[in-house]
Amino acid sequence: MSLGFILGDATKNHRQVLLEQITNWQAEDPQAKIYYIVPNHNKFSAEVKVLDYLKSQQDNQDLFATSNVQTFSFTRLAWYFMKDTATYQVNRITNAGLNMIVYRSLQEHSDELTIFKGEQTQPGFIAQLVSQLIELQQSCITYDDIERMKENLSQQDTSDSAELEAKLHDIAIIYRDFMQMTDSKYLKPADILPSLTQYLQNEDLSNSYFIIEGFSQFTAQEQAIISVLLQRAKEVRIDLILNRGVTDIEDLSDKQSLFYRSERTYYLLYQQARKAQVKILNDVYPQELRVETPELQSLAKYWKESTDLKPINVEKIGDNHNLQVIKADTRMTEIREIATRIKQMVALKDYRYADFLLLTPDLNKYRNIIEPIFNDYKVPIFVDLAKKMIDHPLVELLTALFNVKARHYRYVDMMRLLKTELLIPKTEYGYLGIKQFRQDLDLTENLILKFGFEGSQWLRKDDWVYYRFGSSDFGTQTDVQEKITKQVNVIRRYIKEILPPFFKQLDEAENGKEAAQILMNFLIINGVPEQLINWRNQALEQGDMVMADRPEQVWNLFCALMDEYVDTLGDLSFKEEDFLNLLQTGFEGATYRQVPSTLDQVIISETTATQMNDRKVTFIFGATDLVMPNRIQNTMLLTDMDRELVQGTLDDEKYLSDTAEERMAVEPFMNYLAFMTPKERLYFSYPVAGVNEDGLRMSPYVNRIMKQFDLPLYEANSEPTLEDKKVLKFVATKRTALSNLIGVARQAKGQKQPLPVMWRYIYQKLQEDATYRRLTHKLMAGIEYSNIPERLKTEYAEKLYGKTLNTSVSKFEEFFKNHYAFFLKYGLKLKERDVFELSPANTGEFYHMALDKLLKTLKQDKVSIADINKPQFDSYLQQVLGGIEQLPQFQILQSTNRMQFILKQLGNTVSQMGWALHNQGQRTKMRPLETEVLFGHVGTEHGLKALTYDLGNSHKVNVRGKIDRIDQMIIDNQRYLGIVDYKSSSHKFNYQDAYYGLALQMLTYLNAMLQNTDLLLDLNAGEEIKPAGAVYMHLQNPVIKQKDILKNPYSEVLLKQNKYDGLVLDDQELLSNLDTSIEKAGNSIVYPVRKYADGHFGGIKNSGNVITFDNLMLLLKRNEELIQEAAKLIFAGDVALNPVLWPDRRSALQYSPYKAIMQFDELLGNQYYRLPKENTADILQKLAQENSAESEV
Repeated sequence: MSLGFILGDATKNHRQVLLEQITNWQAEDPQAKIYYIVPNHNKFSAEVKVLDYLKSQQDNQDLFATSNVQTFSFTRLAWYFMKDTATYQVNRITNAGLNMIVYRSLQEHSDELTIFKGEQTQPGFIAQLVSQLIELQQSCITYDDIERMKENLSQQDTSDSAELEAKLHDIAIIYRDFMQMTDSKYLKPADILPSLTQYLQNEDLSNSYFIIEGFSQFTAQEQAIISVLLQRAKEVRIDLILNRGVTDIEDLSDKQSLFYRSERTYYLLYQQARKAQVKILNDVYPQELRVETPELQSLAKYWKESTDLKPINVEKIGDNHNLQVIKADTRMTEIREIATRIKQMVALKDYRYADFLLLTPDLNKYRNIIEPIFNDYKVPIFVDLAKKMIDHPLVELLTALFNVKARHYRYVDMMRLLKTELLIPKTEYGYLGIKQFRQDLDLTENLILKFGFEGSQWLRKDDWVYYRFGSSDFGTQTDVQEKITKQVNVIRRYIKEILPPFFKQLDEAENGKEAAQILMNFLIINGVPEQLINWRNQALEQGDMVMADRPEQVWNLFCALMDEYVDTLGDLSFKEEDFLNLLQTGFEGATYRQVPSTLDQVIISETTATQMNDRKVTFIFGATDLVMPNRIQNTMLLTDMDRELVQGTLDDEKYLSDTAEERMAVEPFMNYLAFMTPKERLYFSYPVAGVNEDGLRMSPYVNRIMKQFDLPLYEANSEPTLEDKKVLKFVATKRTALSNLIGVARQAKGQKQPLPVMWRYIYQKLQEDATYRRLTHKLMAGIEYSNIPERLKTEYAEKLYGKTLNTSVSKFEEFFKNHYAFFLKYGLKLKERDVFELSPANTGEFYHMALDKLLKTLKQDKVSIADINKPQFDSYLQQVLGGIEQLPQFQILQSTNRMQFILKQLGNTVSQMGWALHNQGQRTKMRPLETEVLFGHVGTEHGLKALTYDLGNSHKVNVRGKIDRIDQMIIDNQRYLGIVDYKSSSHKFNYQDAYYGLALQMLTYLNAMLQNTDLLLDLNAGEEIKPAGAVYMHLQNPVIKQKDILKNPYSEVLLKQNKYDGLVLDDQELLSNLDTSIEKAGNSIVYPVRKYADGHFGGIKNSGNVITFDNLMLLLKRNEELIQEAAKLIFAGDVALNPVLWPDRRSALQYSPYKAIMQFDELLGNQYYRLPKENTADILQKLAQENSAESEV
């Protein structure tokens, strides 16, 4: 029946006094039962410390055990006393179970509720309400108390009080339900301490002694327990971080004083003891210092004085290793710096890993970098951050299952479901192997992306078929594709087999209980628990105990959640969305068990968590202005304003937790405790930038300390530089030393300097090390690396391409743009995965096919497009388009409404182009002769021969292609033949591109036509044919500007948009008939020609469109030479990485899908093939010179 306080600031050794107190009690009272109570967080480490101390007091040092001294947290104390009572045997309920109870209550009382009506569908609302109810219970507030508060408020009559009254009205209804529905049916976490209070009132504690340490304040429930202990236990000792006892309310310091919270606690306990007439012992002040270094003692003194706004008198410290501030450029650099320092202090000074404590205000910011970096540095750590279960694949699976149902087999949901790897098809030999499953799944995903399969496509009767469209094979299947078809259907059939019946059963479920059973059976039948057990066993085989424990924990929690669901909501109708929300909230709040750290490990935790202060060195990292002091917000339903309004109506022993303002006021105290955790050294560090966060600044706390003590700012370097004289800070482990050595060696090479002598020594040491010798050699060799591809041997080139190159001319253009890209695409045949979309290639194919079919149909019916009228034209067009839409490669155009709209637009463009041909026919004597003329294609009945070149060495090249259209004009028995190439974007003929092999197509087609005229036409003997030229036609449905229509007739404006561009032969007969509609002088709106005032025809000035016969022949000759040159280089194994760079800075790399493979880098020796600035005249001059040089030879 007595209360004593142990008081002192955080630099004093409180624990020593407490431990000595234990031995004193044991000496006075051999029957003494001693309970040492600490916050839950520290229970394990405190227990170890107490036992170590007691053992050290024994004579026999080998073994030690005691049952008379127990270390507990409050909840564990309840277990100790009540583990065999009926109260304690009741089922536990998780927070998620409480959510379900509140969810039900909200539904049942929806008519009576005011503010909370209809809120239950808001995500997060239920969880927020539950935490508010738990807080009320922890504050010892009952339903009657809330009713009393409401009465008081109704007398105040302000808008604030009215709103709070409405809120309390709703809270009261739910709170009453909450307590009744769980009463004696479940044991809630917040029921445990009140049960203990009740239990202790009838327990004989006359030889029990209690020590309470590590708290600065107590919840109302804890306070109630202490109150019983004061009255029934022999003695209670409470330890506080405080420099004086406060017995009178007038003596309390200001709220922002450093020890205000402890003072308030002391005062409350003191008053409680007085009221219960408990004897109060004299305060005991520990004399011994726990913090050993003068720098940290000065810091404690300064922090107390500056927070209390008292005059400050402390010495400057200056550059000192016991108190330091480190600035890092990023969070990674910051952690590396800390790891390096720890590694070195352990190696060079007398420290163990267990002497280090790392604290940060917000551990989440470092969640993903701490473990990898410390593993790299081989520093053993224990991260005191419980991992949430919400990310576990089982939770993903449940979420995806319900999303697949709700959104009908959407691509994202299906992939999310299958990629959990918990639903795996069975074969007759058991489950599909995981490797096989992953491969099948990848192929399935590729197929889905390629053909846009989602929704009901998963459930269709017939199998999915995998086929490819290339330029040559329309939907023909090969053996490989048959195998793929098999693989993709394994997963599709499996899904079709298991999901629809499951969804149907769910829809028919009478109530929640039935639905839960259906879900459970579905998971069990499809082997989900079996997969989880596999995962556990794999982790055990790899010796990873932490991971091995997880599958079981998640599954057990899932089963518990399902039980609670059936218990609380099983009789109500089943609502999928709400069910999923409740499950997710359950997992969101759950964390994996953690085994406390016992080994020689560095402990990493948060500054706000209470810590054992027995470590020698503390690093407080992440000390930025955003989190230190922390910006605290009240997220509870009862706002700070509400709390102030109701606190007055409550008795002293009932109180809510602190407001945000009060919690902010305690920040200096919480940080003070963190500053005082080490005995010897304290380091602060902060990053200047993080991931997606720039401009981080040093915490104002650290800034004050730095200025006060005149501390230098130590900058942590992420990478060593050549100039760094101090090398030691970059050497922590062999691995990290090696990666820093590489960095320095690379700089040395770049600056053409020798490697500094200290790094040479490190290099030598690494070369002598048996484990790192090979890696060091390999990585250092990489510094000499240049990114230059090696030439292929001819035999390899032959294996890739054969001895005869059968190829289209556009592939040679790609070769000249970049030899290496040609090798990747056509040699190694690498391609990106197909995605179900309308690519420019698809639309181009659509236009070509439609125009070809239109002209062929007209030709069949012997109708000329120039003489047809609009209704006839439209009916022909409809017939053609109808046929094309049904083809498999255009299936995508039927897939969605958006696509059907696009299909309509494509049709409009074809119609516009066809009618443009009609209008052009009115003005020119050129007429289409043939369309889609193939040359060099094996196995086609019609068609022209390939352009074949013999290259010697038994190598040949056959060039094939498809000419979109051949036009002819006959004037006075002279035939002219010209070529038209359709392009879906605007093209101009460029002489420079033609000269360097970047535009071979047009001239090759012209060549193919001129060499095959006998196959095109029945010619009279000796008839000579002249080339008319080769032109591009831009396929488009043009957008017309208003101002153009105001000046010229609409049909002319349209025609101008579809004007041909390219090469036309300089021949007056031909030119004058290309456009017969030019009256006096001017430019044609059909061809790129002009009629001059003197009546002769020519090209538009400087355009190079009209070309003489000789120059055309020179171009054709150059074209044939280029094709042979390319083929020879390909056979010679030329794979140079030489992307073209045009004078206007465009490069062949710009849109290349192979950039990641090529890794083009001018620093690694790669060079562009730069084209000089040349115009048409320059190129023609070059051709003429080369030709005359050849003829001289």
